Amino acid sequence: MCAPTVEAFTMAKKGSTGSAGRFGARYGRVSRRRVSEIEDEMNEKHACPDCGSEAVSRQGTGIWQCSKCDYKYAGGAYKPQTPGGRTVSRSIRAALGEGEGDVDADVEAVEE
Repeated sequence: MCAPTVEAFTMAKKGSTGSAGRFGARYGRVSRRRVSEIEDEMNEKHACPDCGSEAVSRQGTGIWQCSKCDYKYAGGAYKPQTPGGRTVSRSIRAALGEGEGDVDADVEAVEE
């Protein structure tokens, strides 16, 4: 009889579990990875829309505050600005930009 070697019984190396490690083996690999990615991005510092510094952090669900200028605003639950919010802001800027051009044209027409 031959004794088994130690290498045959070594365990796999453990990877870093991140914030989703609290779930253990539950909920599936993909769901745990998505939670980990969302929470990692949520806990990063973000740019302040008021002063521009990288000091915005999450205060609660949808509430974001800059620690430098104390500017507090509503955003997404996990991101300070949602894709839908970006689209709306872009549409508003475009509408106001076009409206300002029309006002200038009207002023020039009145002056002539």
